[in-house]
Amino acid sequence: MDVVFTTDSGFHLLDNLTEAKFICVIDSIQTGNVPPGTLYVLRSSDMKSVFGPSPHYVGLLETLQLAKELLLNVPKDVIILAVEAADCLTIGGKMHDAVESAVGLVVDLVAEIEQNCKPADVRDDKDFGDRIMRAVATMTARWGSERFVVMVI
Repeated sequence: MDVVFTTDSGFHLLDNLTEAKFICVIDSIQTGNVPPGTLYVLRSSDMKSVFGPSPHYVGLLETLQLAKELLLNVPKDVIILAVEAADCLTIGGKMHDAVESAVGLVVDLVAEIEQNCKPADVRDDKDFGDRIMRAVATMTARWGSERFVVMVI
């Protein structure tokens, strides 16, 4: 498993997306609908892209779609793990305790996903969603269901 930290966005992500068998994006989100530290588990294939008014508004989903249109070798699906943030406006300072407590959960889930997806090239794996759900079920049993929001897998 390779771990890549990047602040890149848009078309700059292409170098990180091509040739990968599996991609798991870890980020934060602030919906206000769940307590801070709650983990969203999403699949890129279940999300709809909202196009911006110019090429400057290109995100992960648009970049994946373009790569597929250009017949570049990118995964069919990308898993997105997004931790509900407490405050996305304040720069610097200590991480909120509930968000910090999600770090171990995310690490455990990524390890479990890797273990469940390791045997197959998940690029064309029809059971990919089932493999991810097995990993989530294991983590739910370990960490508690109140820590997860699973969106259509």
